[in-house]
Amino acid sequence: MKIRLYKWSFMAAVACAVLFVLAPISAFAHAYVVSSDPAANVVLDTSPAEFVIDFNEPLEEGFHEIAIIGPNGDNVADGKAGIDPNKPSRLSVAMQPDLPEGLYTAKWNVVSGDGHAISGTIPFQIGKEASNSNLPIHPSTDGGNSFPDWSLVLVRWLFYGGTAGYLGAVVFHAWLLPRRNNTWSERLRRRSRTVWLTGFIASTTSVLLSLPQQTASDAGGGWREAFDPVLWRQTLAYTTFGEIWKIQLLLLGGWLLWTLFLLRASRMTRPRLFPLGGAMVLSLGLLLTKAFIGHAATAEAQGIAVTADFLHLASALIWLGGVGALAYLLPVTTQHAAASRDHPSVSPENHLYWRAIRRFSILAFFMVAILLGTGVYNSLLHVPTLYSLTHTAYGRILLGKIALTLICLLLGGLSFLRGRRAEKSLNAGVWYEFGTGLVVLILAAVLANLPTAATTPGPAKLTERLDDGTKVTIYVTPNVVGTNLFQVYVHGPDGNLRNDVEQVTLELTSKEMDMGKTEIIFPGDSPPEARELMTMGGRWNVHVHILTKSLDRYDYDTELTVGNP
Repeated sequence: MKIRLYKWSFMAAVACAVLFVLAPISAFAHAYVVSSDPAANVVLDTSPAEFVIDFNEPLEEGFHEIAIIGPNGDNVADGKAGIDPNKPSRLSVAMQPDLPEGLYTAKWNVVSGDGHAISGTIPFQIGKEASNSNLPIHPSTDGGNSFPDWSLVLVRWLFYGGTAGYLGAVVFHAWLLPRRNNTWSERLRRRSRTVWLTGFIASTTSVLLSLPQQTASDAGGGWREAFDPVLWRQTLAYTTFGEIWKIQLLLLGGWLLWTLFLLRASRMTRPRLFPLGGAMVLSLGLLLTKAFIGHAATAEAQGIAVTADFLHLASALIWLGGVGALAYLLPVTTQHAAASRDHPSVSPENHLYWRAIRRFSILAFFMVAILLGTGVYNSLLHVPTLYSLTHTAYGRILLGKIALTLICLLLGGLSFLRGRRAEKSLNAGVWYEFGTGLVVLILAAVLANLPTAATTPGPAKLTERLDDGTKVTIYVTPNVVGTNLFQVYVHGPDGNLRNDVEQVTLELTSKEMDMGKTEIIFPGDSPPEARELMTMGGRWNVHVHILTKSLDRYDYDTELTVGNP
């Protein structure tokens, strides 16, 4: 047994190492503005014909709007905003002609590719005579970094908790109980049916409520907008969420019929694998649809990200559901075995109890291995730096989730040791593990509705070692849209600063869209720092050119990921 565990541990470690090596490119998840025309805080001589905003990713076709608020408080947009069919990441609206001088604010709201509604404001000015003292330094974005509404968390948590309980009861009868001993007492039937019905009702309620809840979020009007049939039709027809929700509704119909079949099959004294297997496939299918309307759906390697997200959640729910089944279903099973034993000298209930615990230990090991491996991948995808892990709401909540998961692992490890030694029953320890797992699911529901930490990578340090041993280090602070401090240090092979550098030139070009070229020059006889305005977030290519006093040249390219303020 120990050899097998060592073998499994080695395989799990190799899988985690592979995921680290294949570290994914960070996904920003929520859409963000990369440029606008007129640009933020610009002062125009004449009135523009339209207002155009370019985002980093395609937008959903429903629930988008731009309102241009003029000096007198009126909306001066001429008609409704529209998405460019040839460039689905561009939103524009026509403006009334011959607008008077003054301060203007474009208020926009869109639904990003992961299904979350975001909004913001972009100020600009017409006429140099108008006072620009009230213009902010940067455009603002509302809702992108705010804590999710309680209803978003509750609806998602209902689905997680219900599915965990349902899957746990299925796994309990299909695997944890030995087939030869797996007879269903009347008390076990009642408890199993209760778990399946409760889990199905909770998951179904979550799916059904998610439509009005998503509609309310996208419309920006709260729950008073949630049950408007016109807005429902817009959600179903023009958003990715609507398309996925219709698939979920079909799966719910099949899951309902199969659950009724499973409940009927549970009346038999011995369960059959066929109804149990079908119930698991349908519940996992519904779980898979959630991965297509979350952060993973906006990743560059979408297929890998969606698969990892599904496996991460499925393994967590099967593990937690199995713990709940041990706490709620296993005791009545062993009581039934004790009542039906033939010889007082034999203890079938004790044998059955610990055999089920050992089987769960094997299942839990594989689920935890998948959970940890996919968790590493997802963390690399959504949290690119240690700075973003500790300085964003997403990162801090992720740390809390990791801490509670480690507590669950510790409690599970103690249960595993008891199972190996067949000591006194687990009792309260299993309930503690299950309760902690439910709290972890709350944090998972919060993370699903927060923008990822990839939008705030923090100060950047770009280091390159050249062929002759020269080391070039570039610092960018605070590394967000707006004014940044760039510092360049060139060290020789001996580790000392080189004093023969005539000039260092940085040429920055956006990898997201054509924004032209930004050039930063550092003369060799000046302090190696300069301030430059970064006009958009995302990935930038940095071409570094170094010229020495002896006319030696060094050229190379590196990448800078700029965050949003």
